[in-house]
Amino acid sequence: MTNIELLIQKNFSNQMLIDSHQQVDNPEISVIIPTYNCLEYLPKAIKSIQKQHVKSIEILILDDGSTDKTWHYLSLAAKCDQRIKPIKLAGGGVAKARNYGLKTAQGKYIAFLDADDYWLPRKLMKQINFHKSQPTVTLSFCNYLHFNDNNEDLGDCFGYWPRFKKHITQSNLSSYSKLDAIGTATIFAENVIGTSGVMLSKDALKEEIYFDETLSSAEDWDFWLKASLVGPIGFTNSVDLAYLMRPGSETSNVQLRLDYMQKIMLRYSKEVLKINPLALLQCLSRLFTGYAEYHRIPTTEHKNTLVSLIKALKPCFYHLMAFTLSPSLRLLKAALSDVKTFIFNLFAGSVAKCK
Repeated sequence: MTNIELLIQKNFSNQMLIDSHQQVDNPEISVIIPTYNCLEYLPKAIKSIQKQHVKSIEILILDDGSTDKTWHYLSLAAKCDQRIKPIKLAGGGVAKARNYGLKTAQGKYIAFLDADDYWLPRKLMKQINFHKSQPTVTLSFCNYLHFNDNNEDLGDCFGYWPRFKKHITQSNLSSYSKLDAIGTATIFAENVIGTSGVMLSKDALKEEIYFDETLSSAEDWDFWLKASLVGPIGFTNSVDLAYLMRPGSETSNVQLRLDYMQKIMLRYSKEVLKINPLALLQCLSRLFTGYAEYHRIPTTEHKNTLVSLIKALKPCFYHLMAFTLSPSLRLLKAALSDVKTFIFNLFAGSVAKCK
């Protein structure tokens, strides 16, 4: 065991140890990892990069003002794997951190990885081979598995989105495939892209594009749409990424995400209308679904029966609107469930009034 490994072991634990590697000059791939107080997850993310069978990489880890021992760990980790380049930021959000990484990256290809996610082996190899065979592709992404802190399998991403799943099934796709003219409309209708599954090609983009730092939510979706308008995008149904579903967001954050989603919809609606008008309806349906789920979030109980009924009616209304715009069995079940809840509340109110 080297002196650096002994220091990591002494200051942290055996689980925080990573493999050693020499520095790479003129890296082909830059991996951008923003992190904020994610020390317990970082070693797994780094180890997943080390298992990629791709050596010509640099690993840019942007510590966005962490208050734990992240910086201390990164300082030691960078001496162990010299491809790691720790960058200390004063804090400013994930969009700003990723943009700093984009401006700093030396690689011809750029891959994103969040600190609490990890890649499955050969993810990078498959992706870079696809980009080399399709030099006009600006962006590619893979399917991914959702899991929680108990390491329980919560299902894959693509399987959740009915129309994208149908596209995959009908096309019988097993490896990377290119989405040409329909790319923008496809990811506008259903945001199937996970940030940690994305690779960019600098040559194909032809220009520098960045995350919108005025968006504190859904800025990733905005970026993918921006890149897709420059050139074709590609994807694989292969699950090459594990995505951690951390405990739920606060109500205010859900509302904020929905507000920014509306803003992004308006930003790209004209372009999408030219490609596939149906995608606008599907995206609007997704927005209504978001509002239905938002209004399902439990809040303080109201004693006023009328207020309770109005609360129960909102998710019912939004799910019915979502189903009308883009019918699916899942939306129908959700709408019927909300109708059932509304009728129950109505009945409960009537009984209480009789008493």
